[in-house]
Amino acid sequence: MRRLFLVLFMLSSITAVAAGQDDEIQRLQTALSMLNQEQLSVYQQFQMVQEMRRSNVQPSYGTIMLPVPGGEIANYDDVVAAQNNVIRRNEELAQEAYRLVTRYGEIEEAKKPLQQQILRLMDGNK
Repeated sequence: MRRLFLVLFMLSSITAVAAGQDDEIQRLQTALSMLNQEQLSVYQQFQMVQEMRRSNVQPSYGTIMLPVPGGEIANYDDVVAAQNNVIRRNEELAQEAYRLVTRYGEIEEAKKPLQQQILRLMDGNK
């Protein structure tokens, strides 16, 4: 009779440990999913910044100043200011792209321990 109780007790404790591992795996997978979503968001932001960089008109020095609508010749200072704004905007977009690439890598590094722990727990369940 004692052996039966001992076996039942051991089975119930094994079941409780397995349930605890399943809960831990679920918690880790939820955290991993959140990181994946954040990483996807960062990647989409990066794509938008890259497209903005491509569409930003590059200043070309030495070009003829075209007349503005209305037949007037563009003011030299206005043209130089516009070119400087384009250059400044390109630099800002490049910095933002770099920041997003860095953040993407940080998220990737944060995912690795979670993935390893999930694999360890799943191997332990077999």
